Amino acid sequence: MRTPGYAYCYPCQEHQTESGGLLADVVVPISYSPRIGQHHHHLRSYKATPPSMQARWNLLALLLLFLRDHLDCVGDRMGGAPTHVVTVPSTRGRPGPHVLETLMRTHTPLPWLSAVPNPRYGPEARSFHADWFAVGQIDRSAPARPLILDDTWTTGSRAQSLAYALKRAGARSVGVVVLGRHVRPEHEASRPLLSAIQEPIFDPSVCAVQR
Repeated sequence: MRTPGYAYCYPCQEHQTESGGLLADVVVPISYSPRIGQHHHHLRSYKATPPSMQARWNLLALLLLFLRDHLDCVGDRMGGAPTHVVTVPSTRGRPGPHVLETLMRTHTPLPWLSAVPNPRYGPEARSFHADWFAVGQIDRSAPARPLILDDTWTTGSRAQSLAYALKRAGARSVGVVVLGRHVRPEHEASRPLLSAIQEPIFDPSVCAVQR
């Protein structure tokens, strides 16, 4: 486990331009996830075939602990407490709800929103697409602030594409909580970051918003 990530992963210019600014209001990674680390292994194996049940329980415990202690921090950046929750749909054609939704459904009183991916974009897509996800129209009679739960943030294209779809459907604001901010050790731009967190002390009492 590594120290918490940035309170907001700034989107690239492509995201900003193509979305017209309709992106997530706050992105909160719980931890960095270097490719060679145990956290990254859990994020890969919890939805493998067959899945690692140990990885599932570890990730669920981490997410529940974070939301218990820091959901108010996220809500402050969203302009109010989240009103709905949604997961980024699988782009690999996995049937049924996302594993995160299956794990979390009985642990939150918030209503769940559903999102349907456009089959035109597969798992290799790495850019923002305004038509990547479709969501039902959101009731505008009261402010809607959906919270997106995702397992891994690499480029952010999927989560930001979903945030765009949610705002187009009527969401007032959108927050993203992600279990792991992916870091590639072989990526030259990542080396200063990896050096800075070489001796991490993961403190679950501190979140990226607070830092």
